[in-house]
Amino acid sequence: MGPHTFINGIGQSLVSGTSIILRRPARFSFGAFLFALYVYFFIYHGSIGSGSRAQQPLQPQLDDIPPRIWQIFFGYTPLDDFAPALQTWISKNQDYSYTLMSDQGADDFARKHYADRPDILEPFLQLKFHVLRSDLLRYMILESEGGIYSDLDTVVDKSVRDWIPQDMRSKVHAVVGVEYDQLDREPYYGMNERIQFCQWTMASSRGHPIMKKIVKKVVAALNETAERNNTSIANFKPSDEEVVQVSGPVIWTHAVMEAMSEATGTEMSYHNITGMTEPRLFGDVLVLPIDGFGAGQPHSNSTRDEHQGPGDFFVRHQWKGSWKHGWND
Repeated sequence: MGPHTFINGIGQSLVSGTSIILRRPARFSFGAFLFALYVYFFIYHGSIGSGSRAQQPLQPQLDDIPPRIWQIFFGYTPLDDFAPALQTWISKNQDYSYTLMSDQGADDFARKHYADRPDILEPFLQLKFHVLRSDLLRYMILESEGGIYSDLDTVVDKSVRDWIPQDMRSKVHAVVGVEYDQLDREPYYGMNERIQFCQWTMASSRGHPIMKKIVKKVVAALNETAERNNTSIANFKPSDEEVVQVSGPVIWTHAVMEAMSEATGTEMSYHNITGMTEPRLFGDVLVLPIDGFGAGQPHSNSTRDEHQGPGDFFVRHQWKGSWKHGWND
């Protein structure tokens, strides 16, 4: 006998069958219904009282990394220079959408996605220096839409579907690769950190904490550096070192480390990453070892010859300097 039947049974046993008493069970059942409705809305919707926000999760549930490939071309050099590399992204990733973002498309994208964030939109629209625009744009694209970003002078060797080990796929919402690992050696010329992450290729879910963090950090660094140089963002022409620090691999590496520290509850550093030979998961961030995105380099135990080694090359950077084309524009 269910609870509702039991209550009606009690009501009918207390009185003989007068019409007034026989309506009591109906009243009680309606009250129980209202109470159940109250509990439902309180528990599942958190809509009662000022404490409703406490019912919400601390971190929103992220979607999977969407099957979207993004590249940027601002028209300052012939596109034919990059056509063979570009074609690998399309042919190796059938069923993925592909977007080649133009200079005008970048402004349209920013206005669409950052209309309610003038602290981000206005500095971006003011930027004229192509390298800074390209750096900030890639972060904004992945924060707003998610997917995979890669520079035009990169060749993809394996489908994006193969980047994440099968047993990790449900857990990964961002993918980064090691660009430089000092190991136990002297610092390599031009490298600023003992560990540095590739900035030419990256992937994430829409709204991933890394992307939220890096967009804010780059805009803050732009404002601070322009002010320090006594100029505006529109007229700012940074040195090579300033590019690396303001929007490039140094600030990117700092953002990744900070986000992984927050996700894992531990202070991430060089010691967590150095010497990696297999992909490792930190929170929901998959870190690929040097040959993931950084094969062919003269440091970090990178495999120099693409025909040697374990064959775990996902992306190869051709070092055509696409990031420096239009440097003085």
